[in-house]
Amino acid sequence: MTTAPLSVLMVLDQLSPAGTETHVLSLTKSLIQKGHHVRLVAADGELRSSFEQAGCSVYLMDPPEDGSTNRAEWINTLQRIMKMTHFDCVHAHQTPSGLLAAEAASSEGIPFIFTTHGTYYPKDSLGSLLSRSKAVIAVSKPVQQYVQHIGYPSHLIPNGIDLEEFYPSISTQVRSELGIADTSVLIVYASRLAWGKATACDILLRAMKDLHRYGWHQFELVVVGDGPKRDSIQRLAEFIHEESGRKFIHLAGQQTQMRDFYNAADIVIGTGRVALEALASEKPVLAIGNNGFFGWVEPGNYEEAWSLYFGDHGSSASHSRYLFADQIIKGYQKLDVLTAQGRENRQWVERLFHSERTTDQLLQIYQSVTQVSRERGQ
Repeated sequence: MTTAPLSVLMVLDQLSPAGTETHVLSLTKSLIQKGHHVRLVAADGELRSSFEQAGCSVYLMDPPEDGSTNRAEWINTLQRIMKMTHFDCVHAHQTPSGLLAAEAASSEGIPFIFTTHGTYYPKDSLGSLLSRSKAVIAVSKPVQQYVQHIGYPSHLIPNGIDLEEFYPSISTQVRSELGIADTSVLIVYASRLAWGKATACDILLRAMKDLHRYGWHQFELVVVGDGPKRDSIQRLAEFIHEESGRKFIHLAGQQTQMRDFYNAADIVIGTGRVALEALASEKPVLAIGNNGFFGWVEPGNYEEAWSLYFGDHGSSASHSRYLFADQIIKGYQKLDVLTAQGRENRQWVERLFHSERTTDQLLQIYQSVTQVSRERGQ
């Protein structure tokens, strides 16, 4: 897709290596590779260097809390950035930064676009954001329905996956560093440890305890991610180890090189973007997310998994330690079959979620809103 170069200002709350942020990183890389110019406003974090290495200038700004007296100062700073550099559009993904960016963009006459990444936004805040947006993007079908229920149309564009970043390869470093034997069945759970995903992690740890109680000692779990529930998850892991008399749960914290963890795993448990990245890495995926449990992702249920966003925005069952343990055993018993489906998993991701494809879809929206803006003389 050939278009005149566009100048885009991306806006995030922060640069931690979580799903929304890694989505924006992938999108930014793809836009720059296609010859467009991208700058970013966000609070500092682990992904800053990745954006800068991709050729994206980063303005470091901590978004103020709701009701903060710094709100006007933040908006004024954003306006100065928008005056210094010509931007064709402003694209935000989170609150509160999105609310402030929408106000600044409106005052400068720059089209504002918002991507809704979940159903967790406060409806009042989301409604205010969407009312100021020239275009609204939803990353899944349940999110699109949620936005429609609030009263706004949206474009369905899924998270794009960079297939040059996520691919199958041999990785021994993770097992070596954590002291996990090659004979162990390594399960990787990756998510931000907050909200329903932290609940899912808590229940997964209890399921692991049950599995080891009944003799399934080959299973070891690595939890990748950080968040407000990290300490409580750590305490639970220590309690389980004390009761069990052995260590089989490893907390790896935030990581920027997720490919190494996916490729070290025999099984990946996750949702949303994690599920897609693991499928691109040709790994068996047990989809469990913010909303609840989906199950093993296989060729026969791809469409259903996508329609529920792998348990993140919809689910087939509630979180349950007994369900989790049962499904881990069943997956292990057919692990050869699940692993053999890996190539098909990657091909499916390539067809529907390749970042090249999703970036082209987004560029059509960028062009549409900027063209309307020019015609109206904004």
